[in-house]
Amino acid sequence: MGQTNRLYKKGAPHRDARLFVIVAEGEREDAYFSWFNEKNQRIKVSIIPREQDKSAPNFFLERIEKFIKDGGWSPKDNDVLWCVLDVDRWSREEIEGLRTICEQHENWNIAISNPCFEVWLLYHGMESIEDNGENCTRLKQKLHEIFLPGGYNVDTVAPLIQVAVNHAKSADENPQGRFPDRMKTKIYLLAEQMATILGANWGQS
Repeated sequence: MGQTNRLYKKGAPHRDARLFVIVAEGEREDAYFSWFNEKNQRIKVSIIPREQDKSAPNFFLERIEKFIKDGGWSPKDNDVLWCVLDVDRWSREEIEGLRTICEQHENWNIAISNPCFEVWLLYHGMESIEDNGENCTRLKQKLHEIFLPGGYNVDTVAPLIQVAVNHAKSADENPQGRFPDRMKTKIYLLAEQMATILGANWGQS
């Protein structure tokens, strides 16, 4: 792609920073991953925007293609793209279709939470999550409860990313499987990449 990448403006991290391009379903996911943007010079996070009512997996490819066409990303070096999605509203067939497309592109990845993104967030404060048949509405309530007082806040939860990686990874009884069981998440695969690059003292950088 011949045009200059608009992500790299004056004052942005050095180009040696690893770029994580995230395409997700909802605003909570966007806010979480955006929080890490430019926390130090090792990492850069860019969120692919969505149009209203276009969050389903079948729109992910459309959003990615537009982002690349507009100069948002030119795959090179160790830059990676991650599709972050849930299973609460979309069929297994839709998700597997998106996964197949990701597997056909270098550095495209997919990270699924079952049933929703709140499962990943809960692992920031819980070592394991028992499957009591709770729906996503209840999990959102539970998220606020475990982070009392004050409830869920990205500023207090996101710094615990390594804790969440450890918890979610340990809870994953099928690490080779591509689709997580209920109350499990594969987002730790993405988060582990980010945490490794950030390093042990990234919050002080």
